[in-house]
Amino acid sequence: MSRTSSTVAPPDYRLLFETAPGPYLILTPDLTIVAVNQAYLTATMTKREEIVGRGLFEVFPDNPDDPAATGVRNLRTSLDRVRERRAPDTMAVQKYDIRRPESAGGGFEERYWSPTNVPVFDAQGKLVYIIHHVEDVTEFVRLKRLDGERHRLTAELRSRAEKMEAEVYARAQEVAETSRLLEQANAELESFSYSVSHDLRAPLRAINGFSLALLEDYGTTLPPDGQALLARVRENTKRMAQLIDDLLVFSRLGRKPLEMGPVDLASLMQSVVEEQRQADPKRAIEVVVHSLPATLGDAGLLRQALSNLIENAFKFTRRQPKARIEVGSRVEGAETVYYVRDNGAGFDMKYATKLFGVFQRLHGESDFEGTGVGLALVQRIVHRHGGRVWAQAAVDQGATFYFTLRAK
Repeated sequence: MSRTSSTVAPPDYRLLFETAPGPYLILTPDLTIVAVNQAYLTATMTKREEIVGRGLFEVFPDNPDDPAATGVRNLRTSLDRVRERRAPDTMAVQKYDIRRPESAGGGFEERYWSPTNVPVFDAQGKLVYIIHHVEDVTEFVRLKRLDGERHRLTAELRSRAEKMEAEVYARAQEVAETSRLLEQANAELESFSYSVSHDLRAPLRAINGFSLALLEDYGTTLPPDGQALLARVRENTKRMAQLIDDLLVFSRLGRKPLEMGPVDLASLMQSVVEEQRQADPKRAIEVVVHSLPATLGDAGLLRQALSNLIENAFKFTRRQPKARIEVGSRVEGAETVYYVRDNGAGFDMKYATKLFGVFQRLHGESDFEGTGVGLALVQRIVHRHGGRVWAQAAVDQGATFYFTLRAK
């Protein structure tokens, strides 16, 4: 029986050492570098000829700009333990600042290593070498830092969110309390308005009735001046009654719930214009109603707003020989602007801020009748529909009233 034998060449330990995936240094007992593999050279950004034959801490000192650096001191302590105890020593993760070459910009690069130092003895048991091996855990440390920072930020955001939630809740409570007080104040105002109107109506009716009785029973015995004074008393009682009625309408308007639905503004405007024509059939007035897109809103309230605007236009064009009223709309951006334009008395724009105030009048009562509540009602109705209202005018050159509606 024959055997085939082969000679196996011994492994090339230098080649194995040079190509080992982890960084390795070979040190003499006095900590002189005698060998280094490629992985260690790459990790430390050094060249073999620059470090072999030199002392470990001469080649790799601590960062002089970091007074808290402990890498060199801890490594020295570990190597001393290896020499004294003649046993391997594994170190905790250490921070090292690796010096960059000038060609890479200089300075230091922060790295985290887990070093192990292993003694090597000869046949007589004498310490001849120390193998210094490191595991680079820099990315792991950075990820832990990022994770810690993420947790810190999450906790901070959670704390801020809880604080904001508490603030929002507190503000909501304040708003709720303010709304309750406002609702209570509105209810009290409505009750007050009702009481005032009720309490004032009786004496007004008495004044008006007694004045009428005086005129009917004793009018012939009164001088003309006395009759004229009684007539003025009656006119003013009627005016005061109208003011009370208008005030009641204005105060109740804010509490009346909106009855939302589709509104054909063109049809509504034609109806309002026709009513005004019938109220003053002798007037020859040109009224042009252009296209008015439909909208959503409270038909009753919108009819009241349109009626007040048209009534004003009829009233303030009374002295125009060729009175003209124009109603229309135009699109501006995302909203539709409606307008009512007349060529009547107009007004001075410096008083425009008073235009929509309750009982505010820009013309004398002797010139044009009214209580000064109509435009205030228009503004409140438009605001309740989420819109805005404004005007442009000039004295004796007419006025244009604009409004928008944004009811949802």
